[in-house]
Amino acid sequence: KTSVSLGLMKALARKGLIVQSFKSGPDFIDPGLHRMATGLPSHNLDGWMLSADEVRRIFRRNHEGCDISVIEGAMGLFDGIGAVSEEGSAAQLAKILGLPVLLVVNARGMARSAAALVKGYSEFDPDLTLSAVLFNMTGSATHGQILAQALQGSTVRVLGSLPRRPGLELPSRHLGLVTAEDYARDVRDAERF
Repeated sequence: KTSVSLGLMKALARKGLIVQSFKSGPDFIDPGLHRMATGLPSHNLDGWMLSADEVRRIFRRNHEGCDISVIEGAMGLFDGIGAVSEEGSAAQLAKILGLPVLLVVNARGMARSAAALVKGYSEFDPDLTLSAVLFNMTGSATHGQILAQALQGSTVRVLGSLPRRPGLELPSRHLGLVTAEDYARDVRDAERF
């Protein structure tokens, strides 16, 4: 999810767009990586710690003057503070802000089952606008085509698929991803040798 979000942000920025990034929840690692991709500070949004009005205020204030904003969710789309509450989830933020959702699905080892998974996500909360899906970790171009065929007739658009690429992953440690500062330092150190 983070790799896809960063790739999307960087691709949009390379097209000359001013991209504002946000992160769902109280995360400090991903926002640093977002800044590396967009050149702008990233901001946290949290529907559990903040009122809906405050979430909208932070979003509007930081989106102003930008061409597009991207919010990276935390955990799964509907995961928040508990098993039966949407508070603190990316889905809650999307509904507060009236934004469409791009679902990133790890499609490793899936074919037609991906259609059932996406259907479940799209029907789970009728107040949420799940507009598109991107399949990640596919095994081949043919695998991506099979996944797209499985969703033919769905109201959820398939934006495409991203193949597994050994070595193309973000470095991590026991607390999660390596911070942007540590990553930049490691890159600088590697370039010296």
